Amino acid sequence: MTSFYDVKTRKSLQDAKSKIQAITTVYNMELSKLSQGELIYADVLTKYSQLLIMEALSNGSIKAIMTDESRLRINSEIIRYVKSKYKIDIPLENADVAIEGAKDRSHRVFELMDRYKNAIREAYLQFDTKLRYCSNCEGFTHINHTIKENQYMNMIVDGIYASSEYEDMMANFGKLLTKDMVDRDRILIYSDNPFAKKQDAKTKIQLKGPVYLYSVDAKAFMPSVCLELIHGSRQDGSDIFFPDLRFDGEWVTKEKEVPCECEVLDYIPVSFLKSYQVLYSKGKVAIDAKDKNRIEYERYVGELVKKGKLHSINEEYGINAVI
Repeated sequence: MTSFYDVKTRKSLQDAKSKIQAITTVYNMELSKLSQGELIYADVLTKYSQLLIMEALSNGSIKAIMTDESRLRINSEIIRYVKSKYKIDIPLENADVAIEGAKDRSHRVFELMDRYKNAIREAYLQFDTKLRYCSNCEGFTHINHTIKENQYMNMIVDGIYASSEYEDMMANFGKLLTKDMVDRDRILIYSDNPFAKKQDAKTKIQLKGPVYLYSVDAKAFMPSVCLELIHGSRQDGSDIFFPDLRFDGEWVTKEKEVPCECEVLDYIPVSFLKSYQVLYSKGKVAIDAKDKNRIEYERYVGELVKKGKLHSINEEYGINAVI
């Protein structure tokens, strides 16, 4: 098995990512040829799915029976969403009918998204036949299924999740060792220092404990994707919404178990600190910055460092992140 840190592995993942980015551009152009109505219906259905999943998770079970109270709450939220984003009024009593109508009128969007997923899978397999799953547990020969939501909260699958994102996996190594992580705008904040005491690091930084990276056969998986609509304006000032397909490296299979191979890793390359600003606190990460934009968020984090509430790994090693 080729090591995760082998140059060939990193290059294959980077080449696959570049190819998939080009495919995403093509499929965004294809979606742009559809009517605004079809795109809006698809967006409303996606939002509806997310609300259903959030409701299920709040009840502690995805199998919980939908109550009339829950349905009313979700329908009310959908009405507010459509009014706020699209300036369309839907009477509450018509919400169920509107959702059913959206299913009929958005099928071409979801057919294109299915083709997009297949294109991603085909492209990825040209560069790499493995996906990875990281854990703080050793000794697995098979990865078993679990019921959970995907990263976009638009689907719950009883299956197995894996990743093709090289740097995201390294970020998660630290999360496994500290239990809590905030990841925003390429700024990572851990609840503790995931690294061993300061080292004379030239090429690698030792983790404070090992993590276990399991490789699985990519052929068994399909990518998780999401469609968002970006608001814009036509020359006459009227609204227009542009499709923005997203794929962030998450894959899922509905298999109940898949065989795997394990690699034990106890360090990350120093180059990781050039891609992320890495910080840690002492205890649970409490970040109150939901309404801040990227620049405001960077300033906010910088103030927490000055106050001693966060500690910078980058400063410790004298490496500036290019974010």
